[in-house]
Amino acid sequence: MNFYTILAIFAILTLGVFTLNSASAQVDPLSDIVFLQTGELNTDENQFQISNDIVIREFFNGKIVRVSGHTIEGFPYITYSEILDEKIDTDGIIFINGEFVDLSFEEKSVQQESDVEKKDDLAIVVQYTSHVFSKKYAYITMKIFDEEQNKLDNFNQKDGRLANVNIDVLVLDGSNQEFFSNNGTTDDKGFFEARFWIPDNYKRDEFMVTIDAENENSKSSKILQLFTLGNEPKSSVIPPP
Repeated sequence: MNFYTILAIFAILTLGVFTLNSASAQVDPLSDIVFLQTGELNTDENQFQISNDIVIREFFNGKIVRVSGHTIEGFPYITYSEILDEKIDTDGIIFINGEFVDLSFEEKSVQQESDVEKKDDLAIVVQYTSHVFSKKYAYITMKIFDEEQNKLDNFNQKDGRLANVNIDVLVLDGSNQEFFSNNGTTDDKGFFEARFWIPDNYKRDEFMVTIDAENENSKSSKILQLFTLGNEPKSSVIPPP
């Protein structure tokens, strides 16, 4: 690292020592400057975490706020935030691998899916094996409908069937342990089927089956009970006289 590079870094971290007396800022830097809240700095290609080693200075009666410090990776940075009518406009640079790189403070308007409340308006219409012996398959067959078009839960109805709905099936045994799970999407007729095997000599038990159905706008669930009956009794055949 040459003398001029060292001088530039020194200037970044010390600039503004000789300033006008600062008055109370119009914003609270620790709560209103976004990257101080998130602890993250971004370039176009990388993301960095800031360390606790920061210096905050205010200029022009709090209309300019300068923040300088180091990331936890050891890279020095400096930012200037201009306060305009309670709006904050931030610019800055970071010194990485011998060169200055612009920091990006573009506000991302990405709405978290968890913040969007989906409608509970899917009709999950099911036909399934409610009682099953050992050494048999248990079947869960379902069709997904628009609830408004199938209020009677008619499995054989053709109108209102929904394709490409994401399905998650979870089966818990009587001890609340996972016995089976499956996932997929409904076909062009709104149909999805899952099946699972009950092993030989499996005890009598009560299963809880949870079906979750979700698409872009809606999310609904259905809970079923399924009973295992143990080994199938052997039929007693009485020979003819």
